[in-house]
Amino acid sequence: MKGATAGAAEKETHASEGEGRLTRLRPAGLRRAGVRIFSSGTDAPRARRPSDLFLLIAAVVGIVVFTLIAPGPTKIGAAVENLVALMPGLAGWFWELSYDLLVVWALILIGGALFARGRKRLLADEVLAILIAFGAALLTGLIAGTELSELFGALTRSGHPAVYPAMRLALASAVMVTASPHLTRPLRYIGRWVLAGGALAAIALGIANPLGVLAGYSAGIAAASVVHLLRGSPGGRPTLRQVARALDDLEVDAVDLRQAPLQPGGLALVTAATPAGKRLLIKIYGRDAWEGQFFTSAWMRLWHRDDDQRLGFGRLQQVEHEAYVTLLAERGGVPVLPVVAAGADDAGDALLVVGADGEPLFKAGVLDRSDGEGGGEGIRAMSDVTMRAAWEGLARLHDMGIAHGGLNGFKIFVRPDDAPALAGFDRASVAATDAAMRVDRARLLVTAALAGGPERAVAMSANALGTDELARVLPYLQPAVVDLPTRRVLRDRDWDLDDLRERAAHVAGIEEPKLEQIRRVSGKSVVIVALIGLLAYGLISALANVGLKGIIDELKNANVAWLLVALLASPFIQLGQAVSTKGASIADVGYGPVLMLQYAIQFIALAVPSSAARVALEVRFFQRNGVDPGAAVSIGLIDSVCGFVVQIILIVAITLSGLASLDISSANSSSSGSSSSSSGGFSIWMLLLALLVLGALITLAVPRYRAAVRAAIPRYLHMLRAQASSSAAALRVLRSAKKDGMIFGGNLYAQILQAIILSICLQAFGYHEPLAGLILVNTFVSLFAGFMPVPGGMGVAEAGFTAGLVALGVPNAAAVSTAIAFRLVTFYLPPIWGVFAMRWLRKHSYV
Repeated sequence: MKGATAGAAEKETHASEGEGRLTRLRPAGLRRAGVRIFSSGTDAPRARRPSDLFLLIAAVVGIVVFTLIAPGPTKIGAAVENLVALMPGLAGWFWELSYDLLVVWALILIGGALFARGRKRLLADEVLAILIAFGAALLTGLIAGTELSELFGALTRSGHPAVYPAMRLALASAVMVTASPHLTRPLRYIGRWVLAGGALAAIALGIANPLGVLAGYSAGIAAASVVHLLRGSPGGRPTLRQVARALDDLEVDAVDLRQAPLQPGGLALVTAATPAGKRLLIKIYGRDAWEGQFFTSAWMRLWHRDDDQRLGFGRLQQVEHEAYVTLLAERGGVPVLPVVAAGADDAGDALLVVGADGEPLFKAGVLDRSDGEGGGEGIRAMSDVTMRAAWEGLARLHDMGIAHGGLNGFKIFVRPDDAPALAGFDRASVAATDAAMRVDRARLLVTAALAGGPERAVAMSANALGTDELARVLPYLQPAVVDLPTRRVLRDRDWDLDDLRERAAHVAGIEEPKLEQIRRVSGKSVVIVALIGLLAYGLISALANVGLKGIIDELKNANVAWLLVALLASPFIQLGQAVSTKGASIADVGYGPVLMLQYAIQFIALAVPSSAARVALEVRFFQRNGVDPGAAVSIGLIDSVCGFVVQIILIVAITLSGLASLDISSANSSSSGSSSSSSGGFSIWMLLLALLVLGALITLAVPRYRAAVRAAIPRYLHMLRAQASSSAAALRVLRSAKKDGMIFGGNLYAQILQAIILSICLQAFGYHEPLAGLILVNTFVSLFAGFMPVPGGMGVAEAGFTAGLVALGVPNAAAVSTAIAFRLVTFYLPPIWGVFAMRWLRKHSYV
């Protein structure tokens, strides 16, 4: 048994008098825990985990990509085959043995499930995964052109010819990945080594090429993920017997051990009691639940603001942290569930034992539908005594500089005398910021409103905090700081956070901030966009001397695989834009919601000019996250201006370095044999001039755009003057090297990735240009289209990309087709997933 404090041979800590104090925090005597094969008991609850969905999506995308370029060989695949062939000292028998081990280990796993007591569900999972993997591999091979007889023969053959996909790898990986959550970590590692050796063996023996190996893996992983999503998988929870052995090593006398519902993140809970009748709560961070812990930590860090949980926290470090903060809070007079013991057993599971005298405010039935102002099924009604004492306890905690970090109804216990106790300090932070403390207060206000009614909760919070501090808490009273279970409870109420914030603002004597409304797509705007598009495409075709038939012929001859790759790469552009926006923000907002914001902007950009959509939507988003209107406006402006600076730097750097240039006249003459140099140059300059005239005509013809341009400059000047102080606060982000790196790095990443996708689209039509030239074209067009009062630069951008590609030497028809394809995958199709992002933002009250 490893203790929870490093270097301590034995410590007795008496933090307080009476029952419930920390009795020991020390290494106990070593005991052989025995060999563990299965990570969880036969009756362990199953759950559907986010990692399974992630693996399924990745596997399906992999199958599609590999099949498009199958059966190969590719240059990379040939290099891998040569590398495997050059491995020294490995005879053919070694590769044959490694390949046969795939079958042997899969049969061992199936046999273990067959003959072990209570593992028939695992056996059914493995059989189902084999059937799904077999069907997926067959379908993949047939689509790629592999004969059915070759696919069946690949299951038993151990030599040439290579077959796509690797059938044996597909079935073996399906069994191993399906069984993986049920096995202990050493056995999982053995399976991974067997799969790696089998992959190399398949390549060395000529059974499959690298593409076939990857496709086989993807089919097996996809099949296992489907099984896990359909039937669930255990979270690595230890059995009650293993928990009892660990408690005995910690010298904790416990009886009546019972499994509690499996918590998120691989955390297992067990309830118990002492011989004297005192209740205990045991939290176990299982060694074999590492995957769930890691993915939950990553998910929380991405999607929740003010989340200090670190991905690198080990199991023992988590227990140490929670025990330390709990003891610190108890010493400061905060009512807590007292720590009884903490440590880790020989199997690597970390345990924290606390006294659990009382019941949690929210119980297991809290997610059932319930009505009423307070209480309800699964929620204990919160009395005035409990509510007042909870605010006092939180105040003592904050006076010590500690923020709880995860306060909700599940972590507030109510004792028989109505006294509350805070629990669950696993995400607590010492030396916490004012923002983190106000998040705690907002969460307690929401919890109190659910358990005691909004009016009582607001009145009690005003008495506890004072109206001034309550006013400061209001910007944090929003879904961004409320955990998912609490939001689910809120859905069944006849009031929401907006109502609660309005009541609190009235009590505090302040006016609730009014958020700007975002304009949605209307029928009129769609008609205007369609007309602009038709006019622009007619102008492009006329000036580029390319008829509609020529464009259609080019599109018919395009390589669909390259276009699909470009489409799959398109969503990654917003990854960099989200980093830039997060860097420009003065608020600590999770990366996930900011990413959804960027996808939603793709949808909004179809209706209004992209810069206006970005600024307006970002203002509403950041106001929802507690930023005042002036600073919210400044965040969008900082992001846009820094993006403009990045574009100018790219243009200047590429032009001065001589990496690329746009020679319009010579490029056009070389691309069209029937035109002279001068006439070609004249045609392109006419195209650019026509685009400028087109933009001016659109501005004059459409009253909305004309009025917008006329009012834009004085409006922005007035807005900046009125919000000078808030803007100055927002500009402070530029003093941080980390923030600058995020802003400029994110914009640079987005510009370069767009140029790469442009290159992929050009490759689809059989042409290739240096990346520097494509970066120059993309940056020029992005800069130029951004000044045009046209939604998303529609039509203008296509014309600009056509002119730029022609200037690089691409023939007219291919340039027009490439421009259309590029805009299709980066502008016209992204609003499809942008709709879902917008719905997500609205559903979670981010806009």
